[in-house]
Amino acid sequence: MKVVFHIDFDSTPVFELMLGNIHNLLKSQEDSKVVVVANGYAVKLFTKPNLERYRDEIENFVKKGIRFYVCNNALMNLVKIKQDQVSEFCEIIPAGIVKLIELQEEGYAYIKP
Repeated sequence: MKVVFHIDFDSTPVFELMLGNIHNLLKSQEDSKVVVVANGYAVKLFTKPNLERYRDEIENFVKKGIRFYVCNNALMNLVKIKQDQVSEFCEIIPAGIVKLIELQEEGYAYIKP
């Protein structure tokens, strides 16, 4: 099973809901391929200080192969965050919306917590 979780609001409750969704998915479908795409104001959630409290959880997800993508357009143009402020567990991509389209074309199920 291939799943993309899309988060675009700067909302800790939505972020935590997404983490819970990922945990639940992996409990029932251990071999799932999971990707998270953050764009819009949600990119703020993936900065080093904001992810610190979830560090162990995110690190475990990364070890399981989960990828976290952060939109550079949102970083630079919307929230004015420098790339070096983004957590090392994330990959900065040019455009989150393009990545979402590509993943759906590759057969990823779209989930918006």
